[in-house]
Amino acid sequence: MKERFTELAQQWRGGLLDQVMPFWDEHSIDREYGGYFTCLSRDGVVFDTDKFMWLQCRQLWMYATLYNRFEQRPQWLDLARGGAQFLSRHGADIDGNWFFSVCLSIWLRSTQ
Repeated sequence: MKERFTELAQQWRGGLLDQVMPFWDEHSIDREYGGYFTCLSRDGVVFDTDKFMWLQCRQLWMYATLYNRFEQRPQWLDLARGGAQFLSRHGADIDGNWFFSVCLSIWLRSTQ
């Protein structure tokens, strides 16, 4: 049983570090407006620019957790900070009520 757990842990770690995180790093970062694109096809094409807050938080949490508990890669810290800044600026209304999602096209029109 212990051997099976060790094997699964290695498999999951490899999947996260060798597949998921590189995919997010390459395709998910919105370098123009901040936050993360989360509606991505298998090949990394963004098919919806709406930014759902729970997905923004999940990705921020993952970058911060990897930085704090796994390895202090500066890129992970920078990407976590970028997500936190996006959420701080655009994730809630003036009363502190969190949005379910932010529609990029509507948000862009409101800031012009």
